[in-house]
Amino acid sequence: MQVCYTDYLPSEFGAAAARLYTDALQDKLVPILGNKNRAERVLIQHLAPENGLTAFYNQKLVGILGIQTWEKVFWNPTLKTLTEEYGIVGGCFRLGGLYLLHHETEPDEWYVDGVAVAEEMRGMGIGSGLLCRLEEIASEKGIRRISLEVTDMNQRAESLYKRLGFAEIGRQNLWPFNLIFKFPFQASVQMVKMI
Repeated sequence: MQVCYTDYLPSEFGAAAARLYTDALQDKLVPILGNKNRAERVLIQHLAPENGLTAFYNQKLVGILGIQTWEKVFWNPTLKTLTEEYGIVGGCFRLGGLYLLHHETEPDEWYVDGVAVAEEMRGMGIGSGLLCRLEEIASEKGIRRISLEVTDMNQRAESLYKRLGFAEIGRQNLWPFNLIFKFPFQASVQMVKMI
């Protein structure tokens, strides 16, 4: 199987990226943004293609990894976009929910804003390939650590990250916000890899 990796998101794949990202991260995004269609509409407006790594198979987008750096994030919806989609109260409420998923990075750190692999391609090494490529690029740019968070319900992803050298550095209990937003998970696991 020949998978092609790129160090950015080609603009013609923005809609496909929003769909793939929303599908893979729906446990986090849909409780805040309402449903997949609305989440995709909000997401596609604010993607930063240069902060995404992508995987293609047979010219189809099958994997994407969002990167948050000191200067820029992979996707960052504005209050304006959220209020246009959900109204003033709904937009502010959702901005608060998205803030729960936000991570402050240090200048020598890159944060994995999400790894999404097409369902039919999972278990074929695409997520590992994206993370390994991220590590190569980060090392070339003098980044010393890569961090990420995974929900306590996603044991498969947590196992992958541990196999790739990430270590758990903490757990954040989301109570009472997991009840307010109806997240299907209770905590997030913070992990880091020094490079």
